[in-house]
Amino acid sequence: MNPHLLLIVLIAVGLVSASFAQPASDVTYEPLRAQGVECTDISLKVGDHQVNTIIASPPKEKLHADPVLLLVIGRANYHLVPPYNQPAQFFLDRGHRVVCLTVPKIESSLEIFRDAVLAGPDPVESTIADAQAVLKRCIDKKWARPGRIVVVGVSRNGYLAFRLMAADKTLNIGGGFVPVTDWRDLSEFKEQRDLPEVAELRIANYAEQLAGKTIFMTIGHNDQRVNTLSCVRFFLDLNKANQQRGYDASLVTLFVTPDEDHSCGDEWYARGMEILLNAALNQQQQGASAP
Repeated sequence: MNPHLLLIVLIAVGLVSASFAQPASDVTYEPLRAQGVECTDISLKVGDHQVNTIIASPPKEKLHADPVLLLVIGRANYHLVPPYNQPAQFFLDRGHRVVCLTVPKIESSLEIFRDAVLAGPDPVESTIADAQAVLKRCIDKKWARPGRIVVVGVSRNGYLAFRLMAADKTLNIGGGFVPVTDWRDLSEFKEQRDLPEVAELRIANYAEQLAGKTIFMTIGHNDQRVNTLSCVRFFLDLNKANQQRGYDASLVTLFVTPDEDHSCGDEWYARGMEILLNAALNQQQQGASAP
């Protein structure tokens, strides 16, 4: 580990973290309050740092009798309000709760994430710990219960959603929209793509841990940002892992869409979220319903 590089990473993350921690009372969330959505702050200490985020709940009269919780990897002020709130809004409109997870190391810039990878240890591990702490808080508060949690992410955050699912046996339903599947495909890693620590991050290396889980992916037919072919290879690796363990091929869905560049049309968000929500609703009921 390069101590000077690590110090630079820590300073950079500290500088950008504050801008991601807008409280629920912020004017940013006025579009949600106008719908009657209740926004509640979540603040907890994980290891040596503070995690601050927001959970959004539909109006009580519209809350599902047994609500599913959607965890969106990404900052709340970006994924709970237009124009990038398609997954969250899909759940809220149907009476389910949504919580976000801010990831400063990767959301601030991919250069910061790259440098954290090079400095070591794997920065995704801390994201996984943060996510598990947030989900535990949601379960403790009766905002969610095990077996009725869905995890999604877009682009780089799609990769994080899959890593979280691979690390947590209780998270069995999730999706990635135009997801990063191999960091070597990204221009930010051009000079480092031959390093073993970068190759080891390929999400295909976690296919075994993801076997048996319901997974949705969508990617444009010629996404040169994150590489359509890498996403397709990951899809094939997942199916192979499922087949080897006797799981049904229908667990994994991939839509290769006509969308241009690194983009995803609203219809694909809707279709993906419908698949994931139905999977959660159809899962065997566990424990008492959340209020």
